[in-house]
Amino acid sequence: MVSLRQKQLTIEGTKRRIRRPFTISEVEALVYAVEKLGLGRWRDVKLWAFDQAKHRTYVDLKDKWKTLVHTARIAPHQRRGEPVPQELLERVIRAQNYWTARQAKQQAELDF
Repeated sequence: MVSLRQKQLTIEGTKRRIRRPFTISEVEALVYAVEKLGLGRWRDVKLWAFDQAKHRTYVDLKDKWKTLVHTARIAPHQRRGEPVPQELLERVIRAQNYWTARQAKQQAELDF
């Protein structure tokens, strides 16, 4: 029988992180932080909303946001995993659209 400790070790002998799904409260915190701080500022999001969550990295937050945007855009019957409230998914789309448009506007101003 293989122990949990042995499962955590890869062939090279380094530890692999255990996958920990996001809770609904973590998703709410992520959405709120992105609404306030914007896209691409994952370090700031981490420090502002997830400072005490040592098991979450900036990359975890970025990846979860990307997954939330995808989930919000597909039909409900195609979604898998822990259900995210529709109201939260609507906030994800609004925030994504707002910050994407703002970045495009800023880039257009720089191009002139």
